[in-house]
Amino acid sequence: MSKKILIGLIVTVVIAVGVVAVFSLRKEKPIEVLPPGEKPVKAEEVGYGWSVKDTAREAIEEAVSMMKEKLGGKNPKYVLLWYTIAYDPAEIKNTLRELLGADVQIQGVSSAVGVMTPDGYHVGKVGSLAILGIASDKVDIGVGGVNLEEMTPREAGRKAIEEAISNSGKEGKPQFVYITATPGQEEEILLGIEDVIGQDVPIIGGSAGDETLSGKYSNIANDEVYKKGVVLAALYTELEIGRSHEFGYMKSVEKGVVTKAKGRILYEIDGRAAAEVYNEWTGGHFDKELKEGGMILAEATFYPIAKIVKGEKGENYLCVSHPGVINLPEKSITMFTDIEEGDEIMLLHGNWQWLINRAQSTARKAMRNANISSGEGLFAFYTFCAGTLLAIPESERAKVPHLLRGEIGDIPFVGGFTLGEQVFMPGVGNRHANLVNSLAIFKKPGK
Repeated sequence: MSKKILIGLIVTVVIAVGVVAVFSLRKEKPIEVLPPGEKPVKAEEVGYGWSVKDTAREAIEEAVSMMKEKLGGKNPKYVLLWYTIAYDPAEIKNTLRELLGADVQIQGVSSAVGVMTPDGYHVGKVGSLAILGIASDKVDIGVGGVNLEEMTPREAGRKAIEEAISNSGKEGKPQFVYITATPGQEEEILLGIEDVIGQDVPIIGGSAGDETLSGKYSNIANDEVYKKGVVLAALYTELEIGRSHEFGYMKSVEKGVVTKAKGRILYEIDGRAAAEVYNEWTGGHFDKELKEGGMILAEATFYPIAKIVKGEKGENYLCVSHPGVINLPEKSITMFTDIEEGDEIMLLHGNWQWLINRAQSTARKAMRNANISSGEGLFAFYTFCAGTLLAIPESERAKVPHLLRGEIGDIPFVGGFTLGEQVFMPGVGNRHANLVNSLAIFKKPGK
């Protein structure tokens, strides 16, 4: 045997003996075995729940139980609740108080057709509801509410935000406002809120939903229920907030200037009857209604009118309005936002596939705006226009929350379907619009 081979064998034996010695000196750590029934529970700072039970009490009890399980038994300091019009909002409010106590801030609003959570699109035989509860000390939230039948919309906006700020226990401007007013006077309400907090605080949300369009909507602010009311939450936080809204339409080449309008009635475009111009823009899609008058809401979902809003740096924003009714004999159009003389407008067009897919693209934009990766959100608020939901085939609607969750990850959120939406345009302020889906996502601390 050569000298080199002998030395190699000696080295190998020494290494092997050393390894055996090291492993023989290690003490095995016993495996911890939990007694039967004792499983670790990860308490979250935000929880959600939902139900399709037939009565408001049963539904609230089930949803709150689900939410509190996710919170590890903790009581939230704020809840956001979406519920369909089959449930009695007074019973909802009373049951919530009974289950959660007097200290929790309650914001509730009716949703058209159904509700959304990470678990899906929920539509019951009678009704459905979804609740989001926030127990995190990283967010302070106050809810304010005002009856619109007791004062002007602008006064109501001012009073509601002042009450919300007071109930938050904080001072100064909030970082974010989530609004859930009833439909019809949103522009003036927003002006009232901005009178108090200025135009640089994002006000996002949606107007109470009712799929029958018969005024059965409602909203809840703490211990009050309103058939016509302003309800909003003022949020104070150092968390990063990702925001985005999208309409989901393509621009057309058809443009004009509003030459006669009052409130939400559009009378003339470029000096001609508005309905005539609109029908021409759509290629004669509303020939029948132009002769007979009447509701065009469903078909007009795919042919909305957008106001062109100028930003402070010259950029153009679109603020979409949903045409609802052609009125005879003047051939005017009833819109779902205010229209002013001098507004530059254009025709948009779309299809139901685009309206579904924006759930994904809107989420992606919101997350990118605050450098949030999938799964890094603490919670999110989602708003989806009821008109666009109804334009989507019933068999396809469940894809909306599925696409949203696919982007934001497995984080708590609730969403509802609204009759008008409020959006923030940097350098412009807050505006009321239609046919919107919007997302506000709050980033987990330390991410």
